[in-house]
Amino acid sequence: MRLCPVVIYAFIIIIGFLEGIIALGGDDRNEITVGAIFYENEKEIELSFDQAFREVNNMKFSELRFVTIKRYMPTNDSFLLQQITCELISNGVAAIFGPSSKAASDIVAQIANATGIPHIEYDLKLEATRQEQLNHQMSINVAPSLSVLSRAYFEIIKSNYEWRTFTLIYETPEGLARLQDLMNIQALNSDYVKLRNLADYADDYRILWKETDETFHEQRIILDCEPKTLKELLKVSIDFKLQGPFRNWFLTHLDTHNSGLRDIYNEDFKANITSVRLKVVDANPFERKKTRLTKVDQILGNQTMLPILIYDAVVLFASSARNVIRAMQPFHPPNRHCGSSSPWMLGAFIVNEMKTISEDDVEPHFKTENMKLDEYGQRIHFNLEIYKPTVNEPMMVWTPDNGIKKRLLNLELESAGTTQDFSEQRKVYTVVTHYEEPYFMMKEDHENFRGREKYEGYAWISLASFPSSWSSITEFMIVNGNGKYNPETKQWDGIIRKLIDHHAQIGVCDLTITQMRRSVVDFTVPFMQLGISILHYKSPPEPKNQFAFLEPFAVEVWIYMIFAQLIMTLAFVFIARLSYREWLPPNPAIQDPDELENIWNVNNSTWLMVGSIMQQGCDILPRGPHMRILTSMWWFFALMMLSTYTANLAFLTSNKWQSSIKSPQDLIEQDKVHFGSMRGGSTSLFFSESNDTDYQRAWNQMKDFNPSAFTSTNKEGVARVRKEKGGYAFLMETTSLTYNIERNCDLTQIGEQIGEKHYGLAVPLGSDYRTNLSVSILQLSERGELQKMKNKWWKNHNVTCDSYHEVDGDELSIIELGGVFLVLAGGVLIGVILGIFEFLWNVQNVAVEERVTPWQAFKAELIFALKFWVRKKPMRISSSSDKSSSRRSSGSRRSSKEKSRSKTVS
Repeated sequence: MRLCPVVIYAFIIIIGFLEGIIALGGDDRNEITVGAIFYENEKEIELSFDQAFREVNNMKFSELRFVTIKRYMPTNDSFLLQQITCELISNGVAAIFGPSSKAASDIVAQIANATGIPHIEYDLKLEATRQEQLNHQMSINVAPSLSVLSRAYFEIIKSNYEWRTFTLIYETPEGLARLQDLMNIQALNSDYVKLRNLADYADDYRILWKETDETFHEQRIILDCEPKTLKELLKVSIDFKLQGPFRNWFLTHLDTHNSGLRDIYNEDFKANITSVRLKVVDANPFERKKTRLTKVDQILGNQTMLPILIYDAVVLFASSARNVIRAMQPFHPPNRHCGSSSPWMLGAFIVNEMKTISEDDVEPHFKTENMKLDEYGQRIHFNLEIYKPTVNEPMMVWTPDNGIKKRLLNLELESAGTTQDFSEQRKVYTVVTHYEEPYFMMKEDHENFRGREKYEGYAWISLASFPSSWSSITEFMIVNGNGKYNPETKQWDGIIRKLIDHHAQIGVCDLTITQMRRSVVDFTVPFMQLGISILHYKSPPEPKNQFAFLEPFAVEVWIYMIFAQLIMTLAFVFIARLSYREWLPPNPAIQDPDELENIWNVNNSTWLMVGSIMQQGCDILPRGPHMRILTSMWWFFALMMLSTYTANLAFLTSNKWQSSIKSPQDLIEQDKVHFGSMRGGSTSLFFSESNDTDYQRAWNQMKDFNPSAFTSTNKEGVARVRKEKGGYAFLMETTSLTYNIERNCDLTQIGEQIGEKHYGLAVPLGSDYRTNLSVSILQLSERGELQKMKNKWWKNHNVTCDSYHEVDGDELSIIELGGVFLVLAGGVLIGVILGIFEFLWNVQNVAVEERVTPWQAFKAELIFALKFWVRKKPMRISSSSDKSSSRRSSGSRRSSKEKSRSKTVS
């Protein structure tokens, strides 16, 4: 049976009258009456309220004693709330505590503001507007300000947890206000911050968790809900693997630790669950502990938010009222009329004292740390304790001034944490990769191995070198490609897709760090630096010719030169015989000779022609003008032919095939060689998004080539370069380019490196183990392990290219100049043979002239020829003749030699 408001109000008036009579029985000057309004189910708050005043009264503050008048609200009725408030004021209360945030009206604050009675609140409430602040000047709230609380959550998530993407789930408007700053982390970008209201899924929470897992692929969830609904929500989430490893939960309600979550905690909860609560003052280890705990001791020991806050509210008011009443004697009791036009004078002083009093001046001490109010009576200073609600383990402390610091535990707290923490069990990491030499590949004899032992490569060895103290890699997930973005579907594939979906924890291969990829995954520090260059075909050199020195002229040119030599020689002899200037006496000493001779016979003419073509000149020259003109023309012809030969010979000094393409600019300016890159890869992205004019031109040309210049993999691009033998160039990253050049002698790098890129390990956004991976990479780099592994997989191979691939000079090889040496050897051999025949002919003549045997002459001439130190030769070498015969022989030999010399000259 429900009582009407009039009956309830009459009952309240009678109770108040009886309490007033009881209060008059004592000394009014030593008693301060305070009122409190509670709802029917707030028994714990009421017990804490009574305990606080009991301890305050026991302090005996200058004979000041507080008397409490409590009123109860059966329903949330604004009219009844107004009547109760006025009834408390008629009883002469000096302050009104409550009601809690269940009240839908601010009528108590407005009445207190009009009557000058301090109004103390202890529950989280939405921020007041400017007009509401004017009507709430007598109100004080010891609960944390929602704006400051929201900032605290922002610092925890953004700075400490470093979450960039998460899902926000709230239940009440106050909960949404607590999450206000978090929604601004990514400016409400739906790809990063997803917002959901529990009320939209009240019929079936499974729909919410299914959407979170399958649609959002969420690993980080921020949940703000009442403690009574938390257990059910988390139980349902287990079916959708949201409590598995690598999942992270942040529970924002300050009473999460009293939700009973520890009752359902078991090995299914492997997620990392953290929450916050108001930091209470640490217990004095030297204080005597109670042997018997009352119910209110248990309530306060459980750190339930509202009972603790109303305790602090009582302590704050009592200490402030004591200070004001002591300073302003005699005491003026408050007005007892709800509609009084003159506010209570001391009320404003007490409120101001509550805003400025130091927490060191209150007695007893506050239960919560860092109590400070602003000018509007809102609590802007408080400390938050970050803890694990599943095992009640404190972790860190947030303060408004110093941010987040690690929580220092005392021995008592450490020994109390006996519950097993399933979230700290050794995690199993799945690595996603794809086959790409030399980063990840199957062993040649992989059939003989199982599991991880089947694989090898630079990336796999790098992971195997990581410290095993923090991770355990048990399986690999093989996909097709690193990860390309499809602008039509706005979806990724390959390694990036698996990391976004959280099907794997680490992505490793030749994965380039790009800004677009960083928007969906995180990267470690780079483990390799690289760039872009051009891979082209290297044609094998032509077979080397021993007579390469003849190549500057065609065969017909050499034939024409030989004929020109013969014709010029015969013409020279004929014209010289016609010229009277070329006929001279044999002996210049004879003035009137009987005959004349012409020195331009076939031998001398040939010698002049050959000496001219060899640029060596001759010791005899023509005299007549027409002969000199003829000689000058031959010299001009010889000069032109020799200069042309020397110039053409320079083109023979390149041992290797030289490409005319040296850079991307050269590729752009020509149209014979098509060029492209891997479709959708980082190299394509570099050219497509570059602001450089040349790179944009290159990208436009690549798109216009037919057939398409793009390939699906690097391996396909390398095969195409080798297949088209110079008709196609492939733009790829220098690391893969170098690897292929080392193993294929018909490939070469053209031009310098373009740009600067880096390879790194990829992890899902916000992964807390990314730091461990980065530290391990830095340690491997500092020890030189990364360079050793690169040398192993890039340099150590069994491919040996021919030496001509390594020659980079402009010299001719011995093979190409071998013909010159053969000509020299042939000329020397012919000269030696002719010299021998001439020597034998001379021996025969000496034997005849000196009347000795041919053997004696041969022996004497040979012995003399071998005496290199003798510079003068005697007229007679043979010792078998006398002096006279020697003279006659010498004279005859001299005359015969002169005759033979003159014949030679003629």
